Amino acid sequence: MKVALLRVIPQDRFRSIEVYADRLASGLRKLDADPEVKEVVVQAWEWGDLGLRMPYGRRASLHTLGIYLSRWVKYPLALRRVKADVYHVLDNSYGHLAFFLDPKRTVVTSHGGTPGTWRDWNPEGPAMWVFDLAFKGTLRAARIIAVSKYAKAELVDGYGYPADHVRVVHHGLDPIFRPQPDEIVQELRRRLLRPGERHLILHVGHSARRKNIETLYEAFGLLRARGVPARLVRIGGNPMPEQAEIIRRHGISDFVTHIPHVDNRDLPPYYAAADVFVFPSLYEGFGIPLIEAMACGAPVVCSDWALFHEVCGDAAAFFDARNAQALSETIARVLEDEDLSRLLSERGLERAKEFTWENTARGTLAVYREVVGGN
Repeated sequence: MKVALLRVIPQDRFRSIEVYADRLASGLRKLDADPEVKEVVVQAWEWGDLGLRMPYGRRASLHTLGIYLSRWVKYPLALRRVKADVYHVLDNSYGHLAFFLDPKRTVVTSHGGTPGTWRDWNPEGPAMWVFDLAFKGTLRAARIIAVSKYAKAELVDGYGYPADHVRVVHHGLDPIFRPQPDEIVQELRRRLLRPGERHLILHVGHSARRKNIETLYEAFGLLRARGVPARLVRIGGNPMPEQAEIIRRHGISDFVTHIPHVDNRDLPPYYAAADVFVFPSLYEGFGIPLIEAMACGAPVVCSDWALFHEVCGDAAAFFDARNAQALSETIARVLEDEDLSRLLSERGLERAKEFTWENTARGTLAVYREVVGGN
């Protein structure tokens, strides 16, 4: 069986999708079945960043235009030279490639998000129009791999895609995410915590609206106001203006550390050093930081949402995502109750064992066999 893995254009810088592609390809090659795997990588046309005023009033750039045209012109042209039994589009934002392939041999992985849900969080404009077309392409595929039951329900209930053509295959977890040596954890805590601070609260993710960072800052402000000696460490993004205003209003700027970027290989000590890992998101396709945190032994606090129950099971403390007071109280309870903290950590370590790239590869290979058998 020849399988073509259609990767995203590197210039898109989709970190989580690149990790998915790398680990899936490696996992497939290690299986006993040993399918012949070819990874397709297309580089975007580089036209610089000269700037271009678009009629809809937004600022765009030739660099961005080069990426979009490469997705829709250069990539399809490259596919004309690729022959395979199965074509696997690794991210649903590239679902448009199904228009240029035999749909009966095409598989698309949906990492979550539909035109309906994305419009809740993104402005109307060319990016959404392109996503609409990609989504229509995704629905042409013989099979869709959904990374969660929640993502499957979005496709089936909202758009009528046949349920028996969707397979749920969860993400795997890199083995580097595991409990860390105590000396590494304590050294990191010494670097991050200031005199008088006892607790380290961690968040990993960017600052877009769906991440619900406003509620996180509000809750942390309430924690500090009640005298909890904690520091909030955020990895992955600086606050947007309205979020910075919340920080200023609560007077917590001296107690928040922002780290714009940490390489994947360097993340485990941060998770392991956290007294609480907080994930207040309002929308995700899966929530990879949740399984990373659990695997490193961090007690998890996250939004009370069906998807996160699917991912975490009973290994997290859940709260009303729109309620800063509820989040503050939940964090405080985990910090102050050592038995609860230890229980969440132990359950998380066990839960995380279920998410392996070997399981992901085997589940994906089963989908390929369905497609080849159907043809």
